[in-house]
Amino acid sequence: MVSDRREAAPAAPRRRGAVPVFLLVTFAVTWGLWLPLLVRAQRDDLDQMPWTYFLASAGPACGAVAALLWTGGPRLVARWARRAYAVRIGWCWWLLGLGLPVGYYLVAWSVAGVLDGSWPDPARFGLTDKLPGLAWPLVALVWVLTFGLGEESGWRGWLLPELARRTTTFWAALVVAGVWIVWHLPAFFFNPTYMSMGVGIVGWMLALVCGSFFLAWFTAGARWSILPVLVWHAGFDLLTAADQSSGVIASVISAVVMYQGIHCAGLLWRDRAAGRRPAPAPVAG
Repeated sequence: MVSDRREAAPAAPRRRGAVPVFLLVTFAVTWGLWLPLLVRAQRDDLDQMPWTYFLASAGPACGAVAALLWTGGPRLVARWARRAYAVRIGWCWWLLGLGLPVGYYLVAWSVAGVLDGSWPDPARFGLTDKLPGLAWPLVALVWVLTFGLGEESGWRGWLLPELARRTTTFWAALVVAGVWIVWHLPAFFFNPTYMSMGVGIVGWMLALVCGSFFLAWFTAGARWSILPVLVWHAGFDLLTAADQSSGVIASVISAVVMYQGIHCAGLLWRDRAAGRRPAPAPVAG
């Protein structure tokens, strides 16, 4: 008797080289859009960032999609998206994503009021000359859809879990921090905020490393969904990139995030030492 049951076809082997593809596309998209700004800045001051500055934030997201297409095709992209943008992750993670930026501002606002002798003007909250004429809710939306969605889809949405499956989340977060720092390199030659850092670039790099540890812990806790993480990222940008934040407010917020990052690095290191690897299961092909 011939059985009507058919054996499932074996899954097609995945191509290697996903990380190089991710890096190549990520840097090609972002640097390809930023390098003309760098050339222009050598002739004129960029008092206002053109729309291509914000569009370039899509580089990491494009890198993630390219790596997934290279590895397993459109089906893999769809399955990855269901995990990376999952909504049902527990209310506490949404509370952290929304509430932490509010807490940062309250602390920084209070410190600025004490040190400066006057309270920051609430009417200037979130406003930036990078997006002139936009009220702060629209500025926040721009940060969500650009550097929030664009960066986090790549850094924490794809690269972090991909590396964490090969090593541990601690080391993966450290590698992501290094890539993240290099990715910003062209901005130091055209963005006034970065160009004015001077020796403060060392503190900025340390803050980015600490931020990478914090966001790695955050992403793993949220079951590898990046939605609350990108909300946090956009809130952080809204606060620290605002014109009124130059000086005390941005410094206080960065210091708080650095403290959180150091604590989260300790938690991830403890998990590494205990042999726990909270990396997600590979996305099925």
